[in-house]
Amino acid sequence: MREKEKAIGLLDSGLGGLSVFRELKKQLPLEQVIYFGDTAHAPYGEKSDEEILSYVISIIDFLLEQEVKLIIMACNTATAVALDKIKKRYSIPIIGVIQPGAQEAVNKTKNKRIGIIGTEVTIRNKSYEKIIKNIDPSITTYSNACSNQVIREMEEQSLSNENKIKLLLKECIKPLIKSGIDTLIWGCSHYPFLRKYMEEEIGHNTVLVDPAQATVKEARQWLVQNDLNNDIAINKEDIFYISGNPDLFARIAQKLLGYSPGKFLKPFNYNY
Repeated sequence: MREKEKAIGLLDSGLGGLSVFRELKKQLPLEQVIYFGDTAHAPYGEKSDEEILSYVISIIDFLLEQEVKLIIMACNTATAVALDKIKKRYSIPIIGVIQPGAQEAVNKTKNKRIGIIGTEVTIRNKSYEKIIKNIDPSITTYSNACSNQVIREMEEQSLSNENKIKLLLKECIKPLIKSGIDTLIWGCSHYPFLRKYMEEEIGHNTVLVDPAQATVKEARQWLVQNDLNNDIAINKEDIFYISGNPDLFARIAQKLLGYSPGKFLKPFNYNY
């Protein structure tokens, strides 16, 4: 197999990475994607840093066995905890969602007041805040951790309880809106699928930043610069390795994306 025909590896704690997958298929439609959804351990926002790092290492080892050419960490929590460490461990290029998302927010804000929502782990690590301050020290950031129950409503309940989701998001977003932000970063890859609920809370005066778009743009640029972007249709099905229940994941993925995106399997030779 030619290097450029190899797949892009995509890892996430569960369903949230589908927002990055969706963007990959928009910007890089000729690329095959091998997705690892670690639903057996989701949500990562409830795990310790040591647990998250061990999960990520096991997943990357698995993806390397599939001979991927690039890995995208679609999970904000995993990126916040593990990206710097695993970049030192592996030679394959690995892109996280936080740096591209932070840069996009800096580009969008007019009043230099940026809000960030994410899991408790992501917010505690202050990863977005640190990068934003490095880019532009004059920007003020406001962050709030959303309840992990929002993620559970996606992973386990398939967004069936809309009233509960609206209430949880309102509790999370309201303090940030009161701070006068004009830009809000979705610091969790699950949140793009909740756009309609968020827009009800923030109105149209606040720009929503989905890090998936900027992350995939960075991946596309890297592939082009290294002549590794696939330029022919190879008709390879996208593969989803799910550590929990592949059938449940497939049903919710079809609901979120509006179509069945590929083949869903339990991972083989997965050591965690």
